[in-house]
Amino acid sequence: MSATLPPFERFAQFRRYMGLAIHPGGDLLYTTDLTGQFNLWRQPIDGRGVPGYPRQLTALTDQPVRDMFLPSDGRSVFYTADRDGDENHQIYRLWFDRGVTETITDAPKSQHFLGGRGSLLGNGELVYADNERKVDEFDVVVKNLRTGAAARPFPTGRRWLAARFDPSGRRIFAVDFRTSSDVRLFVLDRKRGSLDEVLPHDDDAIVAPVDWSADGRGLLVLTDIGSEFKQLVLWDLASRERHVLAAPDADIEEAAHARATRTVAYAVNEGGYSTVYAGRVGTKYRKLRTPHGSIPIALWSSYFDIAPNGKSLAALWGTGTAPPEILWIPLGSGAARAVTDGMVGGVPGGPVSPPQLVKVPGPGGRAIPAWYLRPKAGGSDRRPAVLSVHGGPHSQERPGWPYSGLYAFLNSRGIAVLAPNIRGSTGYGKSYQREIDRDWGGGPLDDLRACAEWLKQRPEIDSARLAVFGGSFGGFATLTCLTRLPEYWKVGVDIFGPSNLVTFLRTIPPSWKKGMTAMLGDPDADAARLTAHSPITYLDALRADLLVIQGGKDPRVAQAESDQLVERLRAAGRQVEYTVFPDEGHGFSRQTNNVKAMGQSARFLVDHLTPRS
Repeated sequence: MSATLPPFERFAQFRRYMGLAIHPGGDLLYTTDLTGQFNLWRQPIDGRGVPGYPRQLTALTDQPVRDMFLPSDGRSVFYTADRDGDENHQIYRLWFDRGVTETITDAPKSQHFLGGRGSLLGNGELVYADNERKVDEFDVVVKNLRTGAAARPFPTGRRWLAARFDPSGRRIFAVDFRTSSDVRLFVLDRKRGSLDEVLPHDDDAIVAPVDWSADGRGLLVLTDIGSEFKQLVLWDLASRERHVLAAPDADIEEAAHARATRTVAYAVNEGGYSTVYAGRVGTKYRKLRTPHGSIPIALWSSYFDIAPNGKSLAALWGTGTAPPEILWIPLGSGAARAVTDGMVGGVPGGPVSPPQLVKVPGPGGRAIPAWYLRPKAGGSDRRPAVLSVHGGPHSQERPGWPYSGLYAFLNSRGIAVLAPNIRGSTGYGKSYQREIDRDWGGGPLDDLRACAEWLKQRPEIDSARLAVFGGSFGGFATLTCLTRLPEYWKVGVDIFGPSNLVTFLRTIPPSWKKGMTAMLGDPDADAARLTAHSPITYLDALRADLLVIQGGKDPRVAQAESDQLVERLRAAGRQVEYTVFPDEGHGFSRQTNNVKAMGQSARFLVDHLTPRS
């Protein structure tokens, strides 16, 4: 008698994490969806990294907690939350001793963003960013929490984010976010009213703040000025000199600083794996002992934080063999240890093999990095395969537990998964990342064709049973594959992917419009090119069975993108499964919806790719 294979829900039975921070007293704070919605939790950690029992701090049902920061006195925590994924985040403050929550902002049609440690002064001034004044711009706001008075001291007309005070409170730095590859940093002297750029430059480049230096005379930043990869740099405000602290031949993806001890920790992205280093600023940095894996890309909050005393580091860590867990990493001697255990009941069918890093021969002789999960042994029969394309597109497929264990579930059913990092992906240099800009559906289609051909030529793969899957940009890529490379696919799953680039650009929120226009083009001036690159233009060529999933409150990819696609296909007599989640935005903040959506995707793929017994 053969063993019964576990259903998808067993693979999805785990806690997801959205952000973390270390309390000045040593406890760990994080957001997790254990209760079905992302809420804030606090967990004691002793000096040896031994975890205590976690305690829930918030009990929200329709407001996912997105971001947080801890003031230096440790008496409270600030966090943001939106409603049902509408991305109009409001700021709240929770007092630990009283359990009382204060509403700091109450503008439900506007977005508010915290800047992290150093955002609150002892006199009660809080600095943050919002778009209350003008929906397509973001201002730096300095609000006195004692009097309620608020000021907007930075120039208008930009998208200011990530604002923080210096240790004296005299100056504020803030990011001028223009595009994902053009991020500039400025410092405002509050007394003089002067605004100075940090590391001024002419070409597009990233200058991302890490923290003020301990004495407030400089800034620790990550920048790719003059380099393919981001380096860790100390910028001296007085001399305007740049001191390179770390410049590996790979991207520094995360960094954190403990001012009290002048300790800095940073993570290097080495081909999709993360390597962590730490030490005092300006000294030789030591490689820390961590498992072979990576830090997931954070959507809202940070997955990387250093203790204020500089003795330890917390990081969310994925290995591809189980859901990501939070590691407690000592900055002295000793190895990292997991302080969470989010997989309820253990990994189904474990141990799960980690994904294999492969190089797919791409256009022009360039290799496309990809993660491959070989199908489990199934005799001499060839097996089906799924090509999974990540979102972003400026993102990166990493070892983890993608889509709530979907890859591991498919693999348990004898289905291979190839998850590539096509042009436009981060982690391989800024030139590679920028190749996709204003070219969605153009050159990247050649990369997707190369991946399909690679699968087709594999001796263990049945080329007649190929599927393509993705969400957001990955959903667009899925629809592009199905309509412009129709000969490869038996089935596809599109999760909130744009189908028409012209209508997509016309319906994105005003706060996203400038950045998306720079990345994609203008819906009027570039209408011909955008139409030629849109999947909806080629719907008549689609042959594969299709599942479409959409959030009813998605502010980025409006429901109309999926509606028009499904209506056109059904009018042509095509069978399309279509599910709309009315209480979700761009993603799934509710655990029940997440499991339902991913479970539907899993069963749809298995039913169409494997013979029924």
